Amino acid sequence: MKKLFFILPILLLVLGFTAQRILDDKLKNLLQQFKIEEETAKSNIYYAVSGPSFYIPNVKILKDLTVGDRISIIESIGKNIKEYVASKEFVEKYNQLREDRKPTSPEAPKYTSQLKDEARESLKKSIAETEKSKTQMAKDQQAMFDEIIKSLKQQLVEIDDPAKTMYKPEMDEYIKQGYEMQMDEYKNKVAEWETEYPVNNPKPIVVKWINAFLEKSADVNFNAKTVKNKDGIIKFADQEYEYKDSQWKLYYRAGKETVAAARVFAQSWLNDFK
Repeated sequence: MKKLFFILPILLLVLGFTAQRILDDKLKNLLQQFKIEEETAKSNIYYAVSGPSFYIPNVKILKDLTVGDRISIIESIGKNIKEYVASKEFVEKYNQLREDRKPTSPEAPKYTSQLKDEARESLKKSIAETEKSKTQMAKDQQAMFDEIIKSLKQQLVEIDDPAKTMYKPEMDEYIKQGYEMQMDEYKNKVAEWETEYPVNNPKPIVVKWINAFLEKSADVNFNAKTVKNKDGIIKFADQEYEYKDSQWKLYYRAGKETVAAARVFAQSWLNDFK
């Protein structure tokens, strides 16, 4: 009986398909069976690399592939994935991603003069609205607005009183210092962003993606035993493995040979960047 697999080995690494320039008839036929459009394939690759993410579709047709076919397909699809990641189209998408992830600069601060003007206008508006509301009330209810209006007018006077206003000259120094700290943090984030996302060069995110796969697939115990519980659900006999995440379990189901082949491909691709 053929061992049941749920994922194509190359999906362990590339997590997507592309029909562009695929010369292998077997591979092209396989993609047609999966009914995967080229644009969808490109989007899968882009989002997988930029995430990074490791989404793996559960497609029943995969169970009909032999281990040998899976391993041979790794290089076929892998070559096309590498070509697409190096293409002008992918680099343009990457550059847009780069801009989208650029740190946002802090807003210019408002100093006491501007804050005082804004507070003054706000108080004047509140006074006018309260006085209008007062006139719309019954005579016996208007008195309760008088204290509110009096308080607002007092605040309006005090806003320009050096002894009582909160908008003192020394406040500007604190505002300035706070802004300078924000700018220093912003400059540090921009420097990190430029390192992580160099213009026209998606290499860092591709390397990060490949390393994530290599790290996650490094400790899969393919000899781990599974058992079927009373409900017919297959689980790991050892709870340590049962608590592993879905990505680890998918690698386990893929099997030792296919994961090993994917790791060889991943390491070879990684070496190309050195």
